[in-house]
Amino acid sequence: MQIRISDMLDNASELIEENREVRKTTNNDRIKKIVFSEIDCTPRHIVKEKEERNMRKKILKIMKWVGLILLGVIAALTVWNFICKKAEQFKIQAAYGTVIEVNGHNMVVDIKGEDNETTIILLPGWGSPSPILEFLPLAEELSEDFRVITIEPFGYGLSDRVGTEREISVVVEELHECTQKLGCDQYYLMPHSLSGLYSLYWANTYPQEVKGFIGIDPSVPKQSDEEPLPISMVTLNKLSAYFQKAVNVLGITRLCSIGHPENAIYADTTYPYSERELEVFRILSMDFAYSKDIMNEIGHMEDSLESVRDMKFPETVPVLQFVSADNCELLETWESLHREVITETDKSEVLRLDGGHYLHFERKQELVEKVREWVRNVEEGF
Repeated sequence: MQIRISDMLDNASELIEENREVRKTTNNDRIKKIVFSEIDCTPRHIVKEKEERNMRKKILKIMKWVGLILLGVIAALTVWNFICKKAEQFKIQAAYGTVIEVNGHNMVVDIKGEDNETTIILLPGWGSPSPILEFLPLAEELSEDFRVITIEPFGYGLSDRVGTEREISVVVEELHECTQKLGCDQYYLMPHSLSGLYSLYWANTYPQEVKGFIGIDPSVPKQSDEEPLPISMVTLNKLSAYFQKAVNVLGITRLCSIGHPENAIYADTTYPYSERELEVFRILSMDFAYSKDIMNEIGHMEDSLESVRDMKFPETVPVLQFVSADNCELLETWESLHREVITETDKSEVLRLDGGHYLHFERKQELVEKVREWVRNVEEGF
């Protein structure tokens, strides 16, 4: 069989054309696939919802891990704080003061200027972690002229926790028994804050013993009649206490006060506390503040205010009131309420001092000098 060259060339031309068509088709199909695979024909709102879901999942995952890390840190701090608390308890054993037995329990007192004739009894504000250490700068100044007794009520400082209802009558009877066991039958009461109510009740119960009242911005009857804030002061104090207890339990206070015990306490920063005093103050502030007795006490505050609502100091009891200018601005009736409880007018005074609630920190020297002058005048009968 003979094949002509012309036929071979024709066949070759046909094959080339067919191959060109095939390649063209193949390339077109490939291009179409590539192009259309890149084109998202899904509606835009569906795409957006999908992206949002993916973002939420990522955020939730991050939050989950952050939460787990925080829980781990909190748990570690809490355990560490608990171990430290147990390990440090020996540091506050008999750290200061004298123990007086009252109703079968131990009440701690501190006495300075024992050789002086005139006695002043210092009583703390609500929640003080260590009344003796808090009042120490003031007590030392006053002890140059007076016998100064600082009492830590049950639930405070190193005194026992008793678990009884902290009604005003109960607290006053306990404090009075303590003074009797110390041999005090004539004295001046010098309270701060809430103890002002106890002292008013005390002066009316034992007027023959109380020579005078010296209040350091003390609580007074009817003070809750005009609340300066949207929330009552009792509720505010409770919330503040629970918050501080939580911070203490979580170990945050301890962590912040390592090497700086002053960060854990509220005290007169001008007084040269010893390292041991600062450490004891720090431990009491971190581990023993706002005991059950103290929280029970604030729960009875409204009842205490009602119990003394119509009380005034007896006519035989002269009164010296130091009131905070800051509180006078916060509560318009603050100064007038302190005047209303006074019945003895010849020797009584109300002094408004610039500063906050803790005037024995901020205005200590002025306060001490005035107390010396006023008591001398009272003793001499003006």
